[in-house]
Amino acid sequence: MRYAFMVAYDGARYFGFVRQPGQTTVEAELLRVFRQYGLYRQLKEAKYRVAARTDRGVSAIGQIVALDVLKEPMLQELNAALPEDIAVLTAVEVKPNFNPRTQALSKHYRYVCEAPPAFGLSTARQAAKLLEGIHDLRHFCKHEHGKSTAGELKYARVRKQKQILVFDFIAPAFLWQQVRRMVWAVLAIGTGKLGLDEFENMIEGWAKQAARPASAEGLFLVSVRYPSLALRPDARIISRFIKHLESNVHPVYKAMVRLILAGATSKP
Repeated sequence: MRYAFMVAYDGARYFGFVRQPGQTTVEAELLRVFRQYGLYRQLKEAKYRVAARTDRGVSAIGQIVALDVLKEPMLQELNAALPEDIAVLTAVEVKPNFNPRTQALSKHYRYVCEAPPAFGLSTARQAAKLLEGIHDLRHFCKHEHGKSTAGELKYARVRKQKQILVFDFIAPAFLWQQVRRMVWAVLAIGTGKLGLDEFENMIEGWAKQAARPASAEGLFLVSVRYPSLALRPDARIISRFIKHLESNVHPVYKAMVRLILAGATSKP
């Protein structure tokens, strides 16, 4: 049997999602519990795959992992053994060839932060809209040797709720640090530190400077969409996870958490 798991995690204390020698990561904790409860013996045989490799400090409400399991997974026992900042929200049986990364139609990231003083929201919205479409994103990513910097962004928006900015980005795939660098650039536009002409040059790949990554805090992988797979989180488990987030973060950030999770499994 092959199962897909929807996983939520608070990335604050983890050295990213992917396993790394000598580091505490979300994936290491998740696989430890999966093995503890007999879901697999050898990871290679289980054909383990993951939808997205989130960086250090980045969180998720809709990360997807898949593997061939030896028995039906029980959410209650898995969550009882996991740290409180990681939760398996649901698990569904999928086709034997399901790959959560290559078969994804789109991924949705949401970023929230406090609005800088006198932030120019109108100009920032204009800049975000310019990111949509197919572009050479060399100025909006950390380069990986041998990998193309071309990419397509289907949806880019920024809005303001009271004193909090909410950014939403949807694309078939994202390059390394792409979302955080786009956020930095749009913030620079809104604060007047970057002009629209230079921003457009960055989008076209002609700029003299590259965007820098915004802080990882405030970035969530919200959801991953597939052509014929609906993953619906268990309401009780997601409620417990939200309570963990709200009880372990700075008071200002609590409002941000609610915005991150609001309608988290649907398109903004």
